[in-house]
Amino acid sequence: MKAVILKLLHQSYEFFVVAFTTGFIASFFIPIQDFLLFTVAVVFADTITGIKAAKKEGQKISSKGLYRTTEKIVVYFVAILIFEGAKNTFSIPFPITYMVAMMISATELFSVAENIKRITGVELGTLILRFFRR
Repeated sequence: MKAVILKLLHQSYEFFVVAFTTGFIASFFIPIQDFLLFTVAVVFADTITGIKAAKKEGQKISSKGLYRTTEKIVVYFVAILIFEGAKNTFSIPFPITYMVAMMISATELFSVAENIKRITGVELGTLILRFFRR
């Protein structure tokens, strides 16, 4: 093991620094990658259903509205990253990152359900409750 480490150091100090930094950053992002990917998915679903609903209602689609998609993704990413960092830094004993990601997802999924109601007239919440009451 010592020989391998010395060989790495002899090859290139920069390589070692880059590898260590990349590993450190990856160790932070890998546990929350699913949260980040799901956040992108629900924001895009909200955007797509929102555009369809706006078209059905005859509203104009603007670049300002589409800019909000990028803005929401960035803000949600920052929120998830901050709470993951707080969890790691302060050893928070409960899954705060899961809770934040769940709140973000619930907000976006509720918006998708509202958009679906605007498009089809079907209220998803009522439909789901009826399905589970059977």
